[in-house]
Amino acid sequence: MSRFLKPLTIDEAVALKKEYPGSLYLGGGSELNSPLSDAVSDTYISLEALNLKACVRGNHTTILGASTTFQELMDWDECPDALKEAAGFLTSRNVRNQATLGGNIAAHLPDSYMLPILMVLDADLELGNDEVISAVQYVQEHRQNLIINIRYDHTRGKAAVKNVLRSSGGLSVLSAAVCLDFEGEKITKAAIAVSGMGPKVIRLTSIEKTLVDGSLKPGADLEKAVADLVDPVSDLKGSAEYKKYLCGVTVQDCISRIQEAVA
Repeated sequence: MSRFLKPLTIDEAVALKKEYPGSLYLGGGSELNSPLSDAVSDTYISLEALNLKACVRGNHTTILGASTTFQELMDWDECPDALKEAAGFLTSRNVRNQATLGGNIAAHLPDSYMLPILMVLDADLELGNDEVISAVQYVQEHRQNLIINIRYDHTRGKAAVKNVLRSSGGLSVLSAAVCLDFEGEKITKAAIAVSGMGPKVIRLTSIEKTLVDGSLKPGADLEKAVADLVDPVSDLKGSAEYKKYLCGVTVQDCISRIQEAVA
């Protein structure tokens, strides 16, 4: 590192990023300081002075500051259960006190714990350049823009999340999140996202459509459809076939949890 910059405003932070191409924003540092991270730069732009920690729950919209740590989110009295559970997938409290929501999104982790639930909540991201885009778009386009806030409509649907580890305290094989809206027993809106199935966290949009139009019902058929759709690779976390099977079962588990909660 040859430069450590501490802007006092969002505009200054964005300007410094343009001035020093290849520089990296530094939040809690849990990702950039990780020995597993390949993000390296000689210039770091600290977000410490920008005060991006406010979490507010309004009548319809929840706004989460991008510098909010996983632990602060879990300690927030108004944090929804699914978000709190996703933050808890990061089992080390010390790391939860470092890891920030914005940093977890911006790191583009293929096994992110937080992105699946934010994606199925249709969360939008307020960026430092005054742009507002969906979390899905941010990931798909591999954006590097400074994230200011994460916001979503908390009045919609019921959500569930699940994380599968290779072993207790071991590597995360996958995380899944599902959000469903109902009219009676009919699913009127569905959102499914999974991490660990490739280089990016993905939405399973084709599965979502079939759940809404009724051509696919929860159960064994859904498990198989999900398994057939994802395309993981074999690695230390398991074979591709194992991951495909596990993904189908995990998505179905999330749906079952939601159905039991609304029954």
